[in-house]
Amino acid sequence: MRSWLLKIYSILTWMVMLITSLIITPFFLLVWVLTFWWDRRRLAVHMMGTFWAWHYQSLVVFWKLKLDGRGKIPWNRPVVLIANHRSLVDILALYKVRRPFKWVSKAENFKLPFVGMVLSLSNCVRINRESIRSGLQFITQAEKEMKKGSSVMIFPEGTRSRSTEMRTFRDGAFVLAKKMQTGIIPIVHTGTENTFLHGKNSWILKGKTVIKIRVLDEIHAKQVIEMDIQSLKMLARKKMEEAVSVLENSP
Repeated sequence: MRSWLLKIYSILTWMVMLITSLIITPFFLLVWVLTFWWDRRRLAVHMMGTFWAWHYQSLVVFWKLKLDGRGKIPWNRPVVLIANHRSLVDILALYKVRRPFKWVSKAENFKLPFVGMVLSLSNCVRINRESIRSGLQFITQAEKEMKKGSSVMIFPEGTRSRSTEMRTFRDGAFVLAKKMQTGIIPIVHTGTENTFLHGKNSWILKGKTVIKIRVLDEIHAKQVIEMDIQSLKMLARKKMEEAVSVLENSP
């Protein structure tokens, strides 16, 4: 598609997203008000966030999302979910798993319009990358949510990769899993890096893009407990690299 048509399409899409966000926000707040006093896990608010993401996914008609393995993620048993990180679109795309979990997100995202509200009202886990105490605070908050029965979704690379190759994994997700003695479920995806015309800093949406997501087999709690942090990171990374390679070459 010609670039000027993509610009027009992108402007219209962003405008519709803004307008619908303003419409959805009161309903989001209403769900929170009606459920916060009894819904300790904020399941209702999270599922409202899932609806919000599905709505945006549907607005971008050129995106085609494929998901395999959703059933591997438990509803009522906490696990640590880890996913590769290629684009801002990753968050919208990964909501497609439609399972309850808490995002671990940098503090700056909690200040974004609407997105920050969704993260805050859902009791998502905040991490301040500029604070030397942020690691301890992240573990404490994530532990609190997992004790309620919620899973936690973490990008172990910490920030978006500049290429399709994953960055070095940080320890946080694996320290948390060992501390809580829970399993780790890796999730891989491809295609989100191709959603914008001129790379990750562009606002112009690209033409047809296929986003593929695959939930891998769980690294069970027994194995997590027995292995050290470095071995766990190596195992998870190997599984994810192999799965990404398969996914990129699949139809």
